[in-house]
Amino acid sequence: MKNQSNIEKTKAMLKPKFTLLFLFLISLGFSQEIEIKKLEINTKLDHFAARVVNDKVFFSSNLVTKRGRAITDDFSQELFGVYSGIVDNNGEIKDIELIKKTEYGQFNMSVTTHSEDGKYMYFTGNHNRKGEDKLKDKKVNKLLIKRAEYIEDKGWTNFEDLPFCDPAFNYAHPALSPDGSTLYFIADVEGTKGKSDLYKVSVSDHKSYGEVTKLSDSINSSRTELYPFVSTDNKLYFSSDRRGGKGSLDVYSYDLKNDNPEQIAVSLDEPINSIGDDFSFFLNDDLSTGYLSSRRLRGEGRDDLYYFSGFKSND
Repeated sequence: MKNQSNIEKTKAMLKPKFTLLFLFLISLGFSQEIEIKKLEINTKLDHFAARVVNDKVFFSSNLVTKRGRAITDDFSQELFGVYSGIVDNNGEIKDIELIKKTEYGQFNMSVTTHSEDGKYMYFTGNHNRKGEDKLKDKKVNKLLIKRAEYIEDKGWTNFEDLPFCDPAFNYAHPALSPDGSTLYFIADVEGTKGKSDLYKVSVSDHKSYGEVTKLSDSINSSRTELYPFVSTDNKLYFSSDRRGGKGSLDVYSYDLKNDNPEQIAVSLDEPINSIGDDFSFFLNDDLSTGYLSSRRLRGEGRDDLYYFSGFKSND
């Protein structure tokens, strides 16, 4: 009886501590839950690649006629433009305007990245001269990366093709490092491991560029890599359709500060990744909120924009 009494006393003493620990773990779990919501701007058209720059947000969507129909080129390929807006307290994008390019007229552009002061913008466009498409045996306008400069009272001007973009290959999806010294992008140049790989090049004052370098095989795969982004804590996020993912395209992360040669890119958990295409991940400076593009179930159109909060990167 005495031993039984001691056991009961021990249980009584441990119970409050266990209860507190259980409540703490539950609350911790809830605090780490990611909330993700579909934005109100989504329609049957494509909306993707949202990037917050100071008090503005830039994203890509179809160029449309006055009746709202998607504009296509001579090859029936849809053309895209870059739109700007402001973000409200719920992550919604308001006061949307199309970036107009009076210097050359309207042309295909998408997927931007910006210098910290917002003065320089890099984006995906098309070569003005045609390169050889050896697979199809014809001349085609490949993708390339352009740079533009923002000048007060003039808007976006001084559009330049980056000098390393060979018209025989595709270059796309630029992403500046937080300090602006490195530009990451995708390309399908000779030596590419998959359909497209991730590359980088050094940037000097947004005027000159170093030698193009392919990222390591711990990042690139034999499949397709797309949409790089580097967060303020120097983590590389990108999308890939490599084997072992949750859907066709999944978002992966890779810590650029970690020099462990055995480090591999890690697929992000749900709800960031889904059974649909998930890509163009963007993380705000607070490292907990951001934007995601996806073709997941219950979407409005093809590529939709989502806002998320409660994100925690793995250290």
